[in-house]
Amino acid sequence: MKKFIYKLRLGFLQKKIEKSIDVLKSSIRNPKKPIKTIGCIVDSNMDLDYSDLLELALEMGLKEKDLKIISFSDSNYNDPFCELRISEKSVNFYGKMISADADEFTSKKYDMLINYFGDNKILTLLSSQTNAKFRIGFDISNHNINDIIFTDIFDNFKKFRKELIKYLNFIK
Repeated sequence: MKKFIYKLRLGFLQKKIEKSIDVLKSSIRNPKKPIKTIGCIVDSNMDLDYSDLLELALEMGLKEKDLKIISFSDSNYNDPFCELRISEKSVNFYGKMISADADEFTSKKYDMLINYFGDNKILTLLSSQTNAKFRIGFDISNHNINDIIFTDIFDNFKKFRKELIKYLNFIK
């Protein structure tokens, strides 16, 4: 019975993601400079911490106030991004976000959204509901949520940062 309920819950979540991605696909998204605000959705299980993202923002000429980060963790202990956090409990049975932190994050508009996570349905849903001019992520996550997709550098922030800066230099 538990397995059936779990699969049913995943089915509702998947339907919510698909609806949200359909809305996202109909929006106009394009990378343009200047980039003044960055949103980051991070899986805290990945090898990354707040200072890495702050250094990236500073390298792009932004200030700390221009960077907003939300992280996914099921534990308060392994989460270096304590300000805004979501977990499995942030989504109800029917696939709806029920988190004040998620609401705060998605209420803002971002010039660039960094999806620093892999195959995580909750973070995919959050990303698809976030208002951003363009999105950056990895090939192992849902391709429909990212405009720029990096391959072969998943969970290697040093390489990711280098490639992102290189790419951003081409944007007008």
